[in-house]
Amino acid sequence: MHRHSLLLTGPRQLKWVNENLPPLQPHEVLIQTIAGAISIGSELPLYCGTARSSEPIRYPRMTGYESAGVVIGYGSHVQRFQVGDRVIAFYGHRTCAIIPEAKAIAVPDNVPDALALLSILTCDVGKGIRKVAPQQNESVLVTGAGTIGLLTVFMLKALGVRTVDVVEPRTERCAMASQLRARMAMSPQEITKSSEIYTVAFECSSHNEAFELLQGKMQLDGRICILSDGNIEPLTLKPAFHEKELMIIGSSDGWDYQQHAKWFFNLVRGHPFNLEQLFDYQTTATNLITTFEQLATGTITPIKVLVQYT
Repeated sequence: MHRHSLLLTGPRQLKWVNENLPPLQPHEVLIQTIAGAISIGSELPLYCGTARSSEPIRYPRMTGYESAGVVIGYGSHVQRFQVGDRVIAFYGHRTCAIIPEAKAIAVPDNVPDALALLSILTCDVGKGIRKVAPQQNESVLVTGAGTIGLLTVFMLKALGVRTVDVVEPRTERCAMASQLRARMAMSPQEITKSSEIYTVAFECSSHNEAFELLQGKMQLDGRICILSDGNIEPLTLKPAFHEKELMIIGSSDGWDYQQHAKWFFNLVRGHPFNLEQLFDYQTTATNLITTFEQLATGTITPIKVLVQYT
């Protein structure tokens, strides 16, 4: 059997490559891709060749990491899955993949693909929230209402935090933050005029201007979690960081994707959170190369892209 994988061979150079699949091992499952996602904050800088990293970017490299599919084969020792079971996994923009059984996450029948895919990033966000541990009565500020910022709002509210405010320059994204139960969603100009200060904050914008604004809005001994990837521009500390004796915590990836998925799926089943609205642009696997170039040129500016496979 073979598959097609989307490889980045250089800045703004994508190519579908035909690959032969090896035989299934006893503890592996074979997954046919149904849907995927473009994580714009992570993938677009890599595509453009502008991503900041602690190591040089090497080519060719695989693209993507959020995949949803159906099991079409499994090894002799697999116990958790049967043919036809739906899963999410981390293998990127590929038509199919072989992965260890332990790394496949089962998806309930009544959870749609788009919602299932969001289990991955809500787990990443959840790890940062767990590290900062905001109390329900603490005031929280979120900078940036892209995918990570909006999912941070969702997770904070789901965990019972009462006061969550958002800073975002785009009015349509402010509206989405309000739909996810943010108390206030403000432009940078509006929050600059506000007298509100916060005990906890989450930097989700990847922009230093927002990070500097955030530091100025913190209380003494405030806690800041940086959830943005840090791959766009450096984030600098302002005098307010020292004067207010702030604490900064970094967070990346998730805490336990299997355990989080069980909690997440139980939470969203039957509840009208409408998280699928974050996928405000859809494309197909055959149009992925064009979609990446449209993102790079600013022809389209979605929050998150859903990729359908046929």
